[in-house]
Amino acid sequence: MSSSEERVFVTGASGDIGSGVVRGLIKNGIQTTAYVRDEKKAEGLFKDELKTGRLTIVVGTYSSVDVFTKAIQGHTRLFLLFSAIGSKPTDMSQVKGTFGKIAYEQGVRQIVDLSSAAVSRLGKKGIIAYMHTIAEEKLWTLADDKPEQRSLVVLRPTRFMSSQLMTDVHPVKHLNKLVFCASPSSVTTWIDSRDISDCAVVVLSESVEKHDRNVYELCGEAMTNEERAVVFTKVLGKSITYEQKSLEDFYKTITARGITHSMAYNFTFPAPKDASNAVTPEISIIIGRPLHTVEEWLKENIKAFQ
Repeated sequence: MSSSEERVFVTGASGDIGSGVVRGLIKNGIQTTAYVRDEKKAEGLFKDELKTGRLTIVVGTYSSVDVFTKAIQGHTRLFLLFSAIGSKPTDMSQVKGTFGKIAYEQGVRQIVDLSSAAVSRLGKKGIIAYMHTIAEEKLWTLADDKPEQRSLVVLRPTRFMSSQLMTDVHPVKHLNKLVFCASPSSVTTWIDSRDISDCAVVVLSESVEKHDRNVYELCGEAMTNEERAVVFTKVLGKSITYEQKSLEDFYKTITARGITHSMAYNFTFPAPKDASNAVTPEISIIIGRPLHTVEEWLKENIKAFQ
């Protein structure tokens, strides 16, 4: 099937990753539908893409099953994204299971699911791994029910580099510190959201058969907390140190901001022993370039930390 015959439906289209997927698909000349909550925000976000005539905006939520059922008709592929932030433990699996079932029944051939590397490393240990694991299980069951007609590809990224905009801006700007509860030598794995979007775009653009049943883990860089402080020092041109906060203080701080117990507890987990080996340079085979580093990301977002 040529790109001109494909129609791709993108959920979470106005977010960081979803918007990158939409732009990439439009650039590739593929008819795309963006599923969003806020129409005006989407129209501003995709002003240039709308001019091409290849983008359709549909307003709906994850509870708007009737809207989704009608809108997904005529599409050949689905990029399925559901944010775990603020949701109940079973929300993700219910939404993905429902949307996946409807999509396949309406003739969608390929679903590209945005999951998490926590599935590979933790199974159901921790709320984040649990939510993504049971959601994946539902999608695999749906796909395997009619394997000749239904394709599934799963993307499992590690921690988003963009999360530093939420956790590190204040301590870096006002205290010249990176603050977390892990030890200075503890390793954290990182991926740029653009790498995730670009990988999804390639999978959604190439033949369904090429990527069928593949699970792609995505990690651009693994570094200790001390090493990350060195990168911040280099890019910002001022000394940035790492401070280890006690587990108790860290837990109290983030729960005071409204983070649920389960999510806060999950964030206190120590890094997996094999975290240093989690980098996935092989993804360059798919996206046609090296994955971005934390230093590259920081240089592009430097204003936020100054």
